Amino acid sequence: MPPLPFREIFRFYLPLVLTSQMMTLSGPVINIAVGRSADPKLEFAAYWLGFAVHLFVEAPCLIIQQAAATLLAGHRSMRRLFFGALLLGLLGSALSFALGTTPLGDWFFRDVVPTTPRAAALARKVLLVMTPIPVLVSMRGMGNALALVARETPLIARATVTRMVVIACLVGIAVAVGTSSGAIAGAASLVTGLLVETLLVLHGTRKIRRGLRERRDDPDDVPLHYREILRVAAPLMVSSYAWSSVRPLINSILGRLPDPELAQGGFGVVIPLLLVTCSPLWALQNVTLILPGSRADLRRVVRFSAWVTVFFAGLIAIINWTPLRSALLQGVFSLSPEMQKVVAPAMLLIVLEPIFLATRSASQGLLIKARRTGIFAAVSFAKIALMAAVGLALVERFPTLNGVMLGTGLFISGELFDGLFYSLRARSLLLGGVLFPKVAAGKGETP
Repeated sequence: MPPLPFREIFRFYLPLVLTSQMMTLSGPVINIAVGRSADPKLEFAAYWLGFAVHLFVEAPCLIIQQAAATLLAGHRSMRRLFFGALLLGLLGSALSFALGTTPLGDWFFRDVVPTTPRAAALARKVLLVMTPIPVLVSMRGMGNALALVARETPLIARATVTRMVVIACLVGIAVAVGTSSGAIAGAASLVTGLLVETLLVLHGTRKIRRGLRERRDDPDDVPLHYREILRVAAPLMVSSYAWSSVRPLINSILGRLPDPELAQGGFGVVIPLLLVTCSPLWALQNVTLILPGSRADLRRVVRFSAWVTVFFAGLIAIINWTPLRSALLQGVFSLSPEMQKVVAPAMLLIVLEPIFLATRSASQGLLIKARRTGIFAAVSFAKIALMAAVGLALVERFPTLNGVMLGTGLFISGELFDGLFYSLRARSLLLGGVLFPKVAAGKGETP
């Protein structure tokens, strides 16, 4: 068979890029409302502290899309996956509610992720508003998995664009009429946008679900055992927990600096910008998971990934290494001179992120495709331990350092750590013939 055409890779990839862009763009858009609050330093710190903790709470829900796309085989497996996804979502929502309303939250924001008392109080209110998100993310993940398997990526893009439009409209209303708390308004906007997106995805995949139900008598549609779900999903969950714990961990480290609100608030400005500019490279995971069917296809995908990485690295350099950076911080986010002083140097580091993120995303897609996800847990534990040790040591040794630079550097270094180990493991699977085994000439792909 001829290798995968570049136009087909692009047609599959482009809607996913739009999806990731719209998902991460919500952070900078919400920051527009947060930055126009009466006390922006407090609001930035509280919103992004609450968001970071909530991201950790919903971590198991974030892997549902990849796990379901890998395991979905028919109507019976779909039913079991939907049930498991709903259960994870409900557990996440319950934990978010507990952190926002019970003594568990008092302990957490005092001893685990320290900050000022007023920032902790507002962050807990943000968590309470975000309580529905884990259920919404779980159901959206199942709908997106159905769309991915059917290669209906435009549906995912349309739903995510709609989500962004809803968030932007609500943020615009909050800025126009004024709000007592930009953090609370931002959280409410995010929940509403996610609700609309989830409903659109589930509605758009109804024909796919109906088609699976009509083929439920297919002898190949065997029930999916929970042990198989756990074998694939458990390491992904550990990896997701590790990835989502990076921001609470960094905020915990920054909370030990002399001015935790300044450090945590500034970090809350930089990371959304990092994510929105680099998010198109997340989609490479789904590209390598779904599209390659041979080594020739994989070579095309790798070449395509390299072009995309160079393009976005150049774009990020233009934004962050030119006067556009100052215009963004002053004109769009209305940062005070105090916050600009700590945020601007950290933005220079973002240009490194595309290289590390592209490597991690593409390698993860191949490892999930091979169902060899066990390495995710080991690498994740090692990364978190190393980041904690280095970060705490630097804060103790240099208490006056720029906390935003420290947090951004730790975040990007974590991506480098992941990308290095995942790419080495994927390479060993390729060389060992586990992925795309070579066959004799005339019977398939030639060596």
